[in-house]
Parts: sequence; structure tokens; C-alpha cells
Amino acid sequence: MPFDGTGYEGRVEALGKMDKVIDLLSDERRWCKKRLQTFDGRRCILGAMEAADATYVLKAPILRAIKQVTDRDYLRIEMFNDHPLTTHALVVRVLHQARETMLDDLAGRLAAREQRTADTRLGVLFKPAAYLHRILRTAHFGV
Repeated sequence: MPFDGTGYEGRVEALGKMDKVIDLLSDERRWCKKRLQTFDGRRCILGAMEAADATYVLKAPILRAIKQVTDRDYLRIEMFNDHPLTTHALVVRVLHQARETMLDDLAGRLAAREQRTADTRLGVLFKPAAYLHRILRTAHFGV
């Protein structure tokens, strides 16, 4: 159904997955470079995304956040994670930027949906008046 909110469940689920990735990498001792996961449980960004079952859903938001934070384009998340100048603090900043952007996108979509709903309700309210006006104008002026 168009107004049952199911289109937003996936976005909310993606936020939950982003939170899991942030949690997995929140401590510098849980982050690594050059490997998806180490024997002692540290992960790179992509390894954390895989652990959260979020590789597909978070790829674009994280790449966009990398661009927003670093002002550099990376083709792959691993290229950013493994770059010699990438620090844990920068990784955490990128992940939080991705989450904020996802929240902003969700809020914008919800506001747009509410506006469309309000516009539809107004249209339904004024449709009979417009229809009556058109009938009266046609009957009165013969137009």
C-alpha cells in the first residue's frame, strides 16, 4: 500500500546496520587495515559492513560520506580504509557522517511524503468546489 510506511522500513533497517558498523569499529583496537578481519577480531570498514550484513545497503552512503569528509573520491571503501593517512578517528568521523546523511535523507523523504499527503487531502477537499465552479461557469457562460 502506498501509505503504509513499508518503503521506510528498509531505510530504518539500514540505520540499524550503520549503528552496528559504528559499534564494531568504535574502539581503535577493533579496527584494522589491509584485512577484512584479523585473527583477534579486528575489522576494516568493509569487514564490519559484512559482519552487519550491510555491504550492499551501506556502500553508497559510506562512499558519499568519505567524499564529504575528505573531499576525495574513492572508488572503493577499502581504498579509503587502507590509505596510509587514514586514521581510526577519520574512519569514525566518516561513519558518523554517513549516519547523519542517512538520517537527513530519511527526514527529507518523510517530510516530502507528508507534504504529498497534505496536498492530496487539500486536492480532495477542493475538487468538489472546482468541479461545481466549472459546471456553473459552463452553464452560465456557455463556455
